[in-house]
Amino acid sequence: MKKLVLIIAAVFGMAIAANAANYTVNDSAIDALIANAEEVVVLDVNEAAPLAANLPTVSQKEVNPTVALILSWLLGGFGVHRHYMGTKPIMWLLYTITGGGLGVIWAVDTIMILIGLVDGTGIGKYCNNEKFIMWI
Repeated sequence: MKKLVLIIAAVFGMAIAANAANYTVNDSAIDALIANAEEVVVLDVNEAAPLAANLPTVSQKEVNPTVALILSWLLGGFGVHRHYMGTKPIMWLLYTITGGGLGVIWAVDTIMILIGLVDGTGIGKYCNNEKFIMWI
């Protein structure tokens, strides 16, 4: 109980000590920062399209379905197989946060890659696929 009272007293002491009178604003430093700042130009969608056209893509010949299946089986919850097949790296984050779509998306990805490997149709239609759910 004594520790709890001391912690509460310490928090209130820091809250009282941290008031606005203890802080100052250096106007000359702010003016120098603004003077040295660079202007950021936001591109219009039509201006950015030619830039996106130059992004590298994975060709279907470079993607080995067996490697994609092994990556999906071992590291599917992190979306490593999707990165191998040419999806943007942000997919790793989405797969990691959702746990591979709570395991459902990862399981179906693995099954779809396996079907493409077994029936010989390949996984070309899943390469460079930007959708979170690649088979739709």
